[in-house]
Amino acid sequence: MPEAPIRTALFVDFDQVYGGLYRIRPEAAERFATQPDKWLRFFEEGRHVGGFDDNEDPTQRVILVRKCYLNPVGSVRNSTPGPFRNGVPGRDTAESFSKYRAYFTRAAFSVVDCPPLTSRGKNSADIVMAMDIIDALGHKTHFEEFIILSGDADFTPVLLRLREHDRATTILGDTLVAAAYRAACDNQVRQQDFIEQAMGLTAPPPGARDEEDRINGARPSVITNVTQAVTLYLRQGGPRPINHLIPVFNGFPEFVYPADGLKWFGYGSLTRLVEEMAHREPALQIDKSDPSFWVLSCLPASEDGDQSPDDTELTARIISCVREILAQEPEPVPLARLGQLVRHDLPELGDADWPGGARFADLLRDARDPHIVVLPEPPGYAHDPIAHPANDVRQPADTEPGTAMRGLVAKITQVSGCPALRPDEFRLLFEQIAAELQQLNGAPAVPWTQWYLASAVYERCAEHGARITRDAVSYILTSLENAGYNWHAGVDYHTRDNLTETFLDNVEALCEGARLELSDDELTLLEDWICDTQIEPPASINPSPVEP
Repeated sequence: MPEAPIRTALFVDFDQVYGGLYRIRPEAAERFATQPDKWLRFFEEGRHVGGFDDNEDPTQRVILVRKCYLNPVGSVRNSTPGPFRNGVPGRDTAESFSKYRAYFTRAAFSVVDCPPLTSRGKNSADIVMAMDIIDALGHKTHFEEFIILSGDADFTPVLLRLREHDRATTILGDTLVAAAYRAACDNQVRQQDFIEQAMGLTAPPPGARDEEDRINGARPSVITNVTQAVTLYLRQGGPRPINHLIPVFNGFPEFVYPADGLKWFGYGSLTRLVEEMAHREPALQIDKSDPSFWVLSCLPASEDGDQSPDDTELTARIISCVREILAQEPEPVPLARLGQLVRHDLPELGDADWPGGARFADLLRDARDPHIVVLPEPPGYAHDPIAHPANDVRQPADTEPGTAMRGLVAKITQVSGCPALRPDEFRLLFEQIAAELQQLNGAPAVPWTQWYLASAVYERCAEHGARITRDAVSYILTSLENAGYNWHAGVDYHTRDNLTETFLDNVEALCEGARLELSDDELTLLEDWICDTQIEPPASINPSPVEP
């Protein structure tokens, strides 16, 4: 017997959502404002709630309350800070939001006007919206779920009140949504998922790609040989993140020494190249469950061996994968990040529990592998003392190198959401952002959106084989935007040092706002972490080898 639909109330902070979408992808903002019936089906069908089995349909929703809070004289110019508001060249950014009222009215929304009340343009949308949500708690129709389309952390007390009344809650948030706001809700829809899944704005399929995008393309024989090499590589070594395919590409002179306009064998980006290979070879399967970290696998040559491996075999594969990761990481790796990397490298794990239902840390300890040592200090780390003896984690805690920095990183990432990148990864990321901005400087036809920059910088980092996710790139760009970075300045302005200092100032401001007081020593460690100062270690850490 099918489940009864869940009674739902939907509240939309139009200015906040439109501005956030316009900053990263203008066409997404336009579709949000003109096609509310399209993304409304996303919520009515229950696709905003994850965690369902492939064979289980999500529970339907019946959205009984639909309210949109809109500033009728608002516009992109006064709702979206920073240069990304320019969006697609030629758009009149002074057009007011009042023109979108009819679209929401036709979709059975009650549109609540929230005009500015001060000379600075501040309106009362948030407080009016909060009062209506609280009033809905006492409605004779018992609303089981509240969907709040806003990333404004001012609604955190409202979410806590809804939780007290045992109501399910969903929010729409970007990469910089406040940790407290995220923790107070039951479910968060990421902006990227909202754009792709609710509004259907995805990359074009390989077969629909324009010739201009391929820039005349690579020779058919080259891409055919590349596809065959990748297929063989994956059948021998198993699934791999797509940026791990670069060693295979390096075997082709066309990749190492590309002709003008033939980057990535003529396809312009790693993701497009991978899509083309999967289009040519049906055995290649792309796992896009994590949009920021694609994994490519290959079906076996025969139909044998389709059954899942038992726990013993799966555990062995996990331990082997952990050893491979730790061998490449000179510093101890947080267990949370290590577990995520393992699931990326072994996509067959999915979101299932670790073999035997064990905790990840216990699984590593029980393996008794000399290459894997688990550090108990919060939030938990793992390290390979054989591959990297200079940083052997079995030293006493008070003398262990990097202990203070790891503790500081754990605190900062918890309160700010900052990605736990290594110092060298921060350095590479800022270098690639600077290189992309310098290359695009003065090009008026470039759509200056965060979506474009995040994709371009992610591809640059992938070329260097870095394990930097698209979400991490988006977080950095959003932080720079909030800190007032001038994207349209001259070439001399776009340097790694300027980007680093701007981001560092923003992180310090986030810590101050979260009441996380940092001592002078911790501020120095923070600078070492983000700025990659590469301080020489004390002589006692790396003793000279003793002759036998």
